[in-house]
Amino acid sequence: MLGQIFQPMLEQMRAVSGKSIGVLNNYGAVIAYAGEVISEEISYDAVTNNANNGKPYVLGNYTFVAFGMRNTMDYIVYVQGTDAEAQKLCLLLSVSLSNLQIHCGDKYDKTNYLKSVLLGNVLPGDVFIRSDELQIDTEIPRAVFIIQLQENADVSVQHLLQNMFPEQDFVIGIDNLNVVLIKALTAGYNRESLTKIARSIVETVNSELMLQVYVGMGTPTESIRDIARSYSEAQIALEIGRVFEGDKYILSYDTLGIGRLIYQLPSKLCELFLEEIFKKESINVLDEETIQTIYKFFENNLNVSETSRQLFVHRNTLVYRLDKIERLTGLDLRNFDDAVIFKVAILVNKYLHANSPKF
Repeated sequence: MLGQIFQPMLEQMRAVSGKSIGVLNNYGAVIAYAGEVISEEISYDAVTNNANNGKPYVLGNYTFVAFGMRNTMDYIVYVQGTDAEAQKLCLLLSVSLSNLQIHCGDKYDKTNYLKSVLLGNVLPGDVFIRSDELQIDTEIPRAVFIIQLQENADVSVQHLLQNMFPEQDFVIGIDNLNVVLIKALTAGYNRESLTKIARSIVETVNSELMLQVYVGMGTPTESIRDIARSYSEAQIALEIGRVFEGDKYILSYDTLGIGRLIYQLPSKLCELFLEEIFKKESINVLDEETIQTIYKFFENNLNVSETSRQLFVHRNTLVYRLDKIERLTGLDLRNFDDAVIFKVAILVNKYLHANSPKF
């Protein structure tokens, strides 16, 4: 939205003037502001009904000026105050923002169009035609990244990403918690280079905004027509990855492994699997210390000596824990086949917990 482009200028003018300022669209909704949001005592109907393109008018304690392209009323800028200084500032802002609208309108049109492509709202046969009209290169490799926030951060993340990536990349706000980056890829890209991009996003957002985000990565595409597929993969990566690899903030579709298979299974089938495997006791009887021991044992490829060293326990203590797991579950994790079954069972159990009703 152009509101994200208007925002930096409003913040700068707020710092200079000390006045609350903002921009409304032609439906009367605030799309960008600095300082206080317009008073609720002033109805949006009054704001839009009184608008006269290019001329200041006063409502309550605010001055308003409407502006837009081709003599249309696309937006309304407001400034706190009704004196001559406030009216002059409002006029100057309307001119500056109107110029921004003209210069950024092309990018805005491209962004809206690409959002429609991602959401599947453009017919496949129309993708190339519309892309050519907007002068978007259709045959360069791209990858889609979804940056998912854990809480609403307004438009700050989107602004930051727009500053991080150049013109041939597109940053698109999907909703209050999800921002999409359509990244143009250079020759010789590989999984490591994509992961490096995702890591830079996580680290920059964390250091600059003190926010933690998850990044889902779709597989690269060779054509603009396939970015919807990459976007869908990035969504799946976030949905499945946060269930099976909740400790990771970078989640890639092509590394989901068996988790992707389990996620497609009916819950009833998963329940039957756990009942069949754990005839003695439920997997849920294992305490947190035992679960962490199992994870570390798997990380070290079933190596007892290395696992005991990393856990800072005696080798015999680890053997005792493994024997305890075998008594409870009937599975000896030192045996490869039993270890594989147990690993799958852990993932299935996570899946069931993630999909159980929340009351």
